[in-house]
Parts: sequence; C-alpha cells; structure tokens
Amino acid sequence: MNMTISPFKIALLFVLASLLYSCAREEVYMGDDIEITTSRDTIMFDTVFTEVGSATRSFKLYNSKNKAVAVDIKLQGGASSFYRINADGITGPEINDVTIQADDSLYVFVEVFIDPDQPLSISPFVVEDQVIITGGNDQDIVQLESFGQNANYVFGERDITAIEDICNELSEVIWNDPKPYVIYGIMAIDQCDLIMEAGTNVYVHGGLVIGDSLSYNPGRIVTLNGGSIKANGTVNNPITIQGDRLEPEFADVSGQWFGILLTNNSVGNTFSHTTIKNGIYGILADSSSHVEIDHSQLINSSSIGLFGSHSSANVSNSLIYSVGSYGVYWRYGGQYNMNYTTVASYGVPAEALRMENYLCTDPLCLGEIRSNPLMTTISNSILAGSSRDEILIDEFEGADLVTVDFTINNTLIRIDEYLETRPDFFDNCNNCINFNGTDPLFVDTDENNFELDSLSIAESKSISINGINDDLLGRMRSSVPDMGCYESQFKM
Repeated sequence: MNMTISPFKIALLFVLASLLYSCAREEVYMGDDIEITTSRDTIMFDTVFTEVGSATRSFKLYNSKNKAVAVDIKLQGGASSFYRINADGITGPEINDVTIQADDSLYVFVEVFIDPDQPLSISPFVVEDQVIITGGNDQDIVQLESFGQNANYVFGERDITAIEDICNELSEVIWNDPKPYVIYGIMAIDQCDLIMEAGTNVYVHGGLVIGDSLSYNPGRIVTLNGGSIKANGTVNNPITIQGDRLEPEFADVSGQWFGILLTNNSVGNTFSHTTIKNGIYGILADSSSHVEIDHSQLINSSSIGLFGSHSSANVSNSLIYSVGSYGVYWRYGGQYNMNYTTVASYGVPAEALRMENYLCTDPLCLGEIRSNPLMTTISNSILAGSSRDEILIDEFEGADLVTVDFTINNTLIRIDEYLETRPDFFDNCNNCINFNGTDPLFVDTDENNFELDSLSIAESKSISINGINDDLLGRMRSSVPDMGCYESQFKM
C-alpha cells in the first residue's frame, strides 16, 4: 500500500498543530506591575570545603498574578562568579525571559564550585554573590554565601544576624588550631573563658542582610556576663583579629566588622600581643567590665579605637592609630590607667583622648544627665595628632563628688586652645611635654610608622615603671626609657 503523504496534507497538519499550540499557550504578561516573591532571601552553603567540590541549593519564585509573566534571572558576579544558576532547564550566569505561569512558581537551582586551595585573594573565606530577579519594575535579590576555605567556622544557623554562643556549658573554650577561625555573624561568649593561644588568627565576616530592607550587619565578638576573652599572644607569635577581606586593596580599609564588645560585668579580659584591626571599633568596654591590654595594637577603626563606658581598663605598651573618631574615649566615669602607650590621631577632627564623667540620655543632651566619678592615671605615653588639642576633659559638675580625677606623668601631649578652658591643666601633668606639632617626634606619620625619630623629643623623657621592662616589639627599656609604646631603635 502506498503510504506517501502529499505535501498539502503535511502543510495542513502543520497548520493544525500550530493552531492547537497557539490555543494552548498562555499569553505572557509584560507589564511594569509584575510582582515576584522568593521563598528565601539568603542561601547559605554551610559546607566547609577541604578539597575541590561543589554543592547545590534551590529556592522558588512565586508569581501571584493570574497571568503568566516573564522574568530575568542573573548572578551579580556574572561569568566570573563562583556560582551558576539553572531555571527552566537553562543554565548560566544569566537567564532571560523565563516564564512563570499564572498563580504558579518556578524552581531556581544554585550551584557553587569551590577550590579551597586557591589563595584568599581569589577564593576568600566567605564567597558571596547575589541572584537578581527582575520582572517589570519589580526586583528581588537572593543573597548567596559559601565557605571558601578550609578553616574553623563559627556561625549561627545560616543567619548572619543570629547569635552563636560558643560556650555550650563549658568553662573554657581553647582556640589553638593553626587553621584560622572565621566568625560569620555575631559570636557570644557567655559563662566561659575563650582562650586564644599564641599565633591564633581570627577573621570576622560582615555582610549584607536582606529582609524588609537591605542593610549591613557587621559581624562582632561579644562577651556576656560571666564570659571573657584571654588573647595570649607573644612577640614571636602574635594574635590577629580582623575582617575577612584579605585582598591587598582591603588591607587598611576600616569598618569591615563591628569590633569586640565587652558587656556589663564581663571581667578577666586580657589582650596581649594582639592586633585588632579594620573594624568600626577596636574594643568597647561597657558598664562594669574590665580589660587588660598590653603589647597590642588597635588600628584602622572607622569610629573609636578604645571605648570605655563606666568600666575599667589598664593599657600598657600599646599603639592606637588610624581611627575615624577618638583614639581613646572614656565616658560616664570609670577607672583607667595607661602606661607607655601611643595614641596617634592624625587626619581626623577628634582628640586622641577624650574623658567624660557623665552620660546623656538623649542625643542632644537636653534631658537627664547621669554621672559617675572618673579616675585615670597616664604615664610615659604620647597623645599626638594633627589637631591643636589632642586631649579633652569634659566634666559635669551637677552632683557632689562626681568629678574627673586625673594624674598625668612624663607624657607628651599636644594641647593649645584647651588651656583657655583649663589653665591649671599642667598642675596635674608632671614633667609633661606640650607638643607643638612641628618638633621631631615619629619616623613617618604618613606611613603610619610611629617609631621614634632619631631626634625625637620623646626620647629618654620617661621614668621606669616596675613590671614593665620592654616595649611593644619586646625591646628592653633603658634605665631612662622613652615615652610611648616604642623604645627608640636609635638607642639600641
């Protein structure tokens, strides 16, 4: 039997098929008022990669319209991203005109490919990107986070806003692993001691949080009542606590994470041979907390280096510089001692040291003012910077016996206009030097080299203090020591 189909019949079948397809296909709505929602605003790949590997997660897009809509889906990082997306069977860094049927949803699959052996400049501790979904005038963002290196990660339930308590009913937690510790979000130390042994490297991740609005929530380290940090670095094996962006261009960028917060009644905190850098703050010591700081550096803070509020602190052989506000700020009273410490405040209109015995309860200080006595002793230190006054003592005298009681010995301070307000300042400043801003002092402030110049006016102007025999770098102090955290290298 001849089964040949004529060209006409073939054409007729094609037309009929086309008509049937056109009837079955729903018209795609392309208006500006498309509304797409996502099942998740953040996807966390919590796999710690120890070798080259990949992982896949997914989320859903919801179309609430009673018409089919078309959306574009793309990775912000484009072709260079560590991630790939797949939607409706199409893979790529960008997928255009994806149809979501009326009152329906669509799966978007996300895969990450990690090689932890690549350097941190290429594969950082936390690998980030965003999936951007656009339909009409509507745009949604899904944040992507992955761990990119073999490290010890501390994170709270895939959520940068979660607080992760590391104590877990232990009396102490010891960090001594040669691999770095990476904090993702907020780490709390509650009812235990966190002991950081010499050589520990800690990186704190700050990142975007996508909720009702897009905001930045920097990571932080918090000690609660009964919790403390004991950072036991040495000259040869110091401890470093900093942000997790280690690309060269981020080396000196401040504000990458919040800082270390010592909350109410947190005592026993010690930082020895420790560098804390690139945060919003260095250390904040809150009400009734106590901290001991020696041979340490608080640097590149976008706000305050060391902030104490009705707390107590002992600081020695330490360096504070490159801050966006005060180098040291003691507020609402407290008890503070500072020996052989250099606070360099260059390029900012704020004092190296500010002291207050009060606390305002409103931003304009028009309401209730609370006060507490503030007592401080400063010896063999340097408070210098580019302003004409690098110290300010703001004293509220509204209550009896609530004063600022200060004694300063053998210290270099830049002070000028403030003497008009407090002409008796040098009555409490024994053997001090008033720095005029031009005499030789540091090697190179532009390069943040605060070693003493060969002709420095701070050389051999201190007195020995029992128990403090070396400088920030471990060099022995002479019998007639220098001011500040460094013993002059030209005396060695």
